[in-house]
Amino acid sequence: MENKDHQRKQLEEKIIARAMKDETFRKNLLENPKAAMEDITGIKIPETINLKVVEEDPATFYLVLPPKINPETEDELSEAELEMVSGAGPPWKDKDDDTPNPTYQSIMHLIN
Repeated sequence: MENKDHQRKQLEEKIIARAMKDETFRKNLLENPKAAMEDITGIKIPETINLKVVEEDPATFYLVLPPKINPETEDELSEAELEMVSGAGPPWKDKDDDTPNPTYQSIMHLIN
């Protein structure tokens, strides 16, 4: 899990570094994050994936929480949700194996 967390952190750092250097990219990333990521990767991000980018200011701190799970309902987690909470399958991995998915690979390749 540490390696997966490291990969995600590395990806985020690279995107942030580019946004800090390239004002046009930063503006596009804030206004239309999917289009900005598609522009730099050349890959269409599926409609089923939500991508949100927010900009902190000195008076604001954002804390991202995982999806809420209500233990009192009879609803069960999907296989994908179980993988996410167990650390076995982050969104940048294909479901059936341990190889990075093509979107993640392309993003990492372009920002390296």
